[in-house]
Amino acid sequence: MPVGSADKGVGLGAGEVMFTGDYIYQTIDWEHSPIGNEPFDHYGLLNSNLLNLGVTIGLSDYWNVSLSQLFIERCMHWETPEVSSHHRTECSSSDFNNAIGGYLGDRTLNFKYLLENQGKGPGDRLFFGGGLIIPSNNVLTESPFLSIDGVFDNHRHFALSDGSYKIFADFQFFRKRIKMPIFWGTTFSYIQPLDKSDYGFYPSRVYDISLMALSGPIKNLKTNFFMISSIGINYSFRYTSEAKWNDVVAPNSKSNTHIPGLSILFGSKAGTFGINIQKAYMDNLSTNDDVVSQDAEIWQFSLSYRRILDLYIDKLYWK
Repeated sequence: MPVGSADKGVGLGAGEVMFTGDYIYQTIDWEHSPIGNEPFDHYGLLNSNLLNLGVTIGLSDYWNVSLSQLFIERCMHWETPEVSSHHRTECSSSDFNNAIGGYLGDRTLNFKYLLENQGKGPGDRLFFGGGLIIPSNNVLTESPFLSIDGVFDNHRHFALSDGSYKIFADFQFFRKRIKMPIFWGTTFSYIQPLDKSDYGFYPSRVYDISLMALSGPIKNLKTNFFMISSIGINYSFRYTSEAKWNDVVAPNSKSNTHIPGLSILFGSKAGTFGINIQKAYMDNLSTNDDVVSQDAEIWQFSLSYRRILDLYIDKLYWK
């Protein structure tokens, strides 16, 4: 369960079924300098609650398939007394001039090939995956960067989906050992948009690499109900390319983000739980209408859960 993702590092045998859930709370304390015809500092909080629920099925001892669905609420807390056309206190669940509100995020279909899968004990786990990201309808319907003589109509900058179908590929390698660190590994993923959204938005390509290491069981921290199975550190780097609205580059869409974090894993009869705390360092924040002086403090907390169900799908494998 590295870097707050319940399905990472786990491969199922033929017919096995696993339920996963990831809850993520992210807060962005942001500010930027005066812009356009608004000669005052802009600042506020952008808070997000994300729940990603998924199920994974072992099609064979070498192939797994997963389907997951995001549920999201993202809220802006505008902390400036002045009125702005760019920001206000509002949530993504409501409609706005250029936004369709709701709670559904993207849906992901992922096929994973288990080249090596040491289920228990020391050994390697080497997985190759890929699939399709299906957008929801909760999107921006018009560019938030449009203006007439520097004057902007009221608009929103954030939504739950970018409205574009995407394909992705990922790679996972993990090794379990008998000495510290007991479990370590790396993941890499690439996301490629297939086309624009119905409203003319072409999202960024995304490259993501993560590294993690876990201690192994902490013998002195064990009860009759659960045990701390590992304490670990993790680091992720994410690069996003330029996005475009109607073939015009969206300001500040290109970015590099460094995300170090700490994690704790708990084992119990009910399943495996993971807690992860991360601090993101981003070189740009896509909430502005032009290149301005800006800053953001980004923290993320996640709670992950996985359980291999007692359910077994007999004869569901490729011969």
